[in-house]
Amino acid sequence: MNTPRQTTEHMVDNKPSWFTPLRLLLIFCVTNLMVYLDRGVIASNGVNGSPRSTQLPEGSGIQGDFALNNVQDGFLATAFLVGLLIASPIFSELCKHHSAFRLIGYGMGTWTLATFGCGISLGFWSLILCRMFVGVGEASFVALAAPFIDDYAPAAQKASWFATFYLCIPVGFAAGYIYGGLVAAALGWRAAFLIEAAVMVPFVVFCFMSKPLHLTGSREQGPDPAAPKSLKEITAEFASDARKVASHSVWLHMCSAYILYTAVLGVYAFWGPKAGKLMYDMAGESADLVFGGVTVITGVFGSLGGGLLLDKLGSTLANANLICGLSNLVGLVFVLLSFLVARSFAVFIALFAIGELALFMMQAPVGAIGMWSVPAALRPLAISMVTVSIHLLGDVPSPPLVGALQTALEARKPPESANQQWRVSMSIISLLLLFSGLVFLRSSILARQAADYRKPDELAAVSAVAEQQGAKHKGGRGRSGKFHNSSQSGAPDLEHSGNSSASFASGSGRRLSIGASMGVSGVGVSGIGDQMSDKQPLLDPQDPDSGSVSDAAAQ
Repeated sequence: MNTPRQTTEHMVDNKPSWFTPLRLLLIFCVTNLMVYLDRGVIASNGVNGSPRSTQLPEGSGIQGDFALNNVQDGFLATAFLVGLLIASPIFSELCKHHSAFRLIGYGMGTWTLATFGCGISLGFWSLILCRMFVGVGEASFVALAAPFIDDYAPAAQKASWFATFYLCIPVGFAAGYIYGGLVAAALGWRAAFLIEAAVMVPFVVFCFMSKPLHLTGSREQGPDPAAPKSLKEITAEFASDARKVASHSVWLHMCSAYILYTAVLGVYAFWGPKAGKLMYDMAGESADLVFGGVTVITGVFGSLGGGLLLDKLGSTLANANLICGLSNLVGLVFVLLSFLVARSFAVFIALFAIGELALFMMQAPVGAIGMWSVPAALRPLAISMVTVSIHLLGDVPSPPLVGALQTALEARKPPESANQQWRVSMSIISLLLLFSGLVFLRSSILARQAADYRKPDELAAVSAVAEQQGAKHKGGRGRSGKFHNSSQSGAPDLEHSGNSSASFASGSGRRLSIGASMGVSGVGVSGIGDQMSDKQPLLDPQDPDSGSVSDAAAQ
């Protein structure tokens, strides 16, 4: 049996020849960009088109070709989520017994074939089926890519690396608007999907031809002979793991708030360009370009800004939740002003851009909360459970519901008045951001007492940053917060720490400082473990996967 030191050395020395952390980040960012570009394509005015009418008897794009109404059209944006919701937990559990890197290859291979199928679909139902399989393929990447980044990103810069990865979400959506509009105008809407499929082929080949990269909690290669075989055993393992994830209160609060946030962002992503087009009588291609450009700019600066801010303040769970809460509340104010107050397009788009900038600042912090609030071996499942929740309860129902609301609001109204009802429907859905922000703020308080499951050396790096920020704020060294640790000999050695999901308490009087905003410095590397509390154990008593730092060191 391998000791923790041997296992860690194996992870370090057994990397494929192509690997560097930056290359991994670049490869995953490009893939993430393509995944979300596809989501933007299906929502773009050029690809999505417009319904048949007396003014335009044949309509345009998918809506016109397949004679879709608004409700059917809304389901196009959410059909892929059916496959995503079913497959995401499956991939997250499979990675415990199979190579996570190879699973990404299988998933994105499915994505490529399904995207090609969208380009040759014959009608509404064949397109819906292909969109579902797009979601099946995407599930592997959504569940497994972020844990890879968490494993290999520099400890003191994880939030910034998450920000770089997650900024591909708004940028991909926006690029999809623009790309879809341009390609559809030049080559037709089917070409947009066919080109996507061709671009993804090299990544799929790479995943199968390259030596797989190790992920904590996953097998490097081959099936696990100890994996559960029967449906009953598989179901029992999944249920047990899901209960462990849901037992962590910070994760549960984050998931609840993120559902509300995603419901709103899903509506903006799908209906935003069309609402802007109708409220201000714009050409469809112009609306795609403007909304796409605004989303790119605010997505890049918002996502990076949120990650950098979290690293700057000290990347604690409390700070991450605080940034998420303020992001929602500030964003709400500006998007409501844009819909209810602005009467010129220039004022509208300026206010909406500020609101989106604030909202995108939570991308990196919310990803960090999902990673650090559960044991490392449960990260893929935790991400999958969040993914299922935010889509099933968030942006799956919200576009069709807002479409139905808008249909009711504009009934029996003249065209100009009916178009202005988008202000009301978009404002109503935006109010969910108020509740999301309040839940995140409550979670920021709970997080000060909750466990942080990062590796000991990563927590030490965060502590050093917090100490520096506290010193700058106080003009010198302030009070030292303390990690709770059962070891009395300073910072635990990563190679002797056993499973990386060891839990560190961050309670009052024993916590890592939440940053310069509190004026309290963190503890330096040498100070970790100087004080021991008898109130909170180092390890999560409900988590059999977490290893004892002191026991591992004794080996």
